[in-house]
Amino acid sequence: MTPEVVHERFAQYLKDQDVDGLGSLFDEDAMFVPGPGQQPVHGREGIKEALKPYLASPGTFETGAASVHQNGDLAMVQVPWRITSEGGVVEGKAVEVMRRTTEGDWVYIIENPYGV
Repeated sequence: MTPEVVHERFAQYLKDQDVDGLGSLFDEDAMFVPGPGQQPVHGREGIKEALKPYLASPGTFETGAASVHQNGDLAMVQVPWRITSEGGVVEGKAVEVMRRTTEGDWVYIIENPYGV
Protein backbone atom coordinates (compact mmCIF):
# COMPACT_ATOMS: atom_id res chain seq x y z
CA MET A 1 0.00 0.00 0.00
CA THR A 2 1.16 3.52 -0.76
CA PRO A 3 0.08 6.83 0.80
CA GLU A 4 -1.95 7.62 -2.33
CA VAL A 5 -4.26 4.68 -1.59
CA VAL A 6 -5.55 6.60 1.45
CA HIS A 7 -7.06 9.15 -0.96
CA GLU A 8 -8.79 6.39 -2.95
CA ARG A 9 -10.24 4.95 0.24
CA PHE A 10 -11.27 8.41 1.43
CA ALA A 11 -13.17 8.94 -1.83
CA GLN A 12 -14.92 5.57 -1.54
CA TYR A 13 -15.88 6.06 2.13
CA LEU A 14 -17.17 9.55 1.34
CA LYS A 15 -19.24 8.19 -1.54
CA ASP A 16 -20.58 5.43 0.72
CA GLN A 17 -21.27 7.95 3.52
CA ASP A 18 -19.21 5.70 5.81
CA VAL A 19 -18.00 7.81 8.73
CA ASP A 20 -16.43 4.78 10.43
CA GLY A 21 -14.50 4.01 7.26
CA LEU A 22 -13.30 7.60 7.12
CA GLY A 23 -12.28 7.36 10.77
CA SER A 24 -10.22 4.25 10.04
CA LEU A 25 -7.95 6.37 7.84
CA PHE A 26 -6.80 8.37 10.87
CA ASP A 27 -4.39 7.40 13.63
CA GLU A 28 -6.05 7.18 17.05
CA ASP A 29 -4.21 10.39 18.08
CA ALA A 30 -4.36 12.19 14.72
CA MET A 31 -5.00 15.90 14.25
CA PHE A 32 -7.43 17.34 11.68
CA VAL A 33 -7.62 21.03 10.71
CA PRO A 34 -11.27 21.55 9.66
CA GLY A 35 -10.71 24.87 7.88
CA PRO A 36 -9.19 28.33 7.92
CA GLY A 37 -9.46 29.98 11.33
CA GLN A 38 -10.82 26.82 12.97
CA GLN A 39 -9.18 25.01 15.85
CA PRO A 40 -7.63 21.61 15.12
CA VAL A 41 -9.57 18.54 16.15
CA HIS A 42 -7.64 15.80 17.94
CA GLY A 43 -8.37 12.09 18.10
CA ARG A 44 -10.17 9.71 15.77
CA GLU A 45 -13.61 10.10 17.36
CA GLY A 46 -13.47 13.91 17.26
CA ILE A 47 -12.30 13.79 13.65
CA LYS A 48 -15.23 11.55 12.69
CA GLU A 49 -17.58 14.19 14.14
CA ALA A 50 -15.77 16.93 12.21
CA LEU A 51 -16.16 14.94 8.96
CA LYS A 52 -19.92 14.41 9.28
CA PRO A 53 -20.79 17.68 7.44
CA TYR A 54 -18.98 16.30 4.37
CA LEU A 55 -21.45 13.40 4.40
CA ALA A 56 -24.54 15.64 4.69
CA SER A 57 -24.45 16.54 1.01
CA PRO A 58 -23.10 13.53 -0.91
CA GLY A 59 -20.94 14.38 -3.85
CA THR A 60 -18.03 13.33 -5.98
CA PHE A 61 -14.58 13.49 -4.42
CA GLU A 62 -11.68 13.94 -6.83
CA THR A 63 -7.96 14.34 -6.23
CA GLY A 64 -5.19 15.52 -8.47
CA ALA A 65 -1.68 14.16 -8.59
CA ALA A 66 -0.19 13.89 -5.13
CA SER A 67 3.27 15.09 -4.22
CA VAL A 68 4.61 12.42 -1.85
CA HIS A 69 7.86 12.64 0.09
CA GLN A 70 8.38 9.40 1.96
CA ASN A 71 11.00 8.79 4.62
CA GLY A 72 10.69 5.25 5.95
CA ASP A 73 7.34 4.89 7.69
CA LEU A 74 6.47 8.61 7.42
CA ALA A 75 5.22 10.55 4.43
CA MET A 76 4.51 14.21 3.76
CA VAL A 77 1.84 14.57 1.11
CA GLN A 78 0.34 17.49 -0.78
CA VAL A 79 -2.69 16.83 -2.92
CA PRO A 80 -5.29 19.05 -4.62
CA TRP A 81 -8.88 17.88 -4.13
CA ARG A 82 -12.42 18.81 -5.06
CA ILE A 83 -15.87 17.78 -3.83
CA THR A 84 -18.71 18.47 -6.25
CA SER A 85 -22.24 18.11 -4.87
CA GLU A 86 -25.69 19.60 -5.24
CA GLY A 87 -24.56 22.31 -2.82
CA GLY A 88 -21.74 23.39 -5.12
CA VAL A 89 -18.00 22.85 -5.28
CA VAL A 90 -15.55 22.79 -2.38
CA GLU A 91 -11.87 22.48 -3.10
CA GLY A 92 -8.47 22.84 -1.54
CA LYS A 93 -4.89 21.65 -1.50
CA ALA A 94 -4.27 19.32 1.40
CA VAL A 95 -1.06 19.14 3.39
CA GLU A 96 -0.82 15.80 5.16
CA VAL A 97 1.50 13.76 7.31
CA MET A 98 0.94 10.01 7.17
CA ARG A 99 2.43 7.07 9.00
CA ARG A 100 2.69 3.45 7.87
CA THR A 101 1.18 1.09 10.43
CA THR A 102 2.66 -2.24 11.46
CA GLU A 103 0.01 -3.84 9.20
CA GLY A 104 1.36 -1.91 6.21
CA ASP A 105 -1.55 0.52 5.87
CA TRP A 106 -1.07 4.27 5.85
CA VAL A 107 -3.02 6.56 8.20
CA TYR A 108 -3.21 10.30 8.68
CA ILE A 109 -1.24 11.72 11.59
CA ILE A 110 -1.98 15.32 10.53
CA GLU A 111 -4.64 16.15 7.95
CA ASN A 112 -4.91 19.77 6.86
CA PRO A 113 -7.28 19.67 3.85
CA TYR A 114 -7.11 23.40 3.16
CA GLY A 115 -3.36 23.73 3.68
CA VAL A 116 -3.85 26.51 6.25
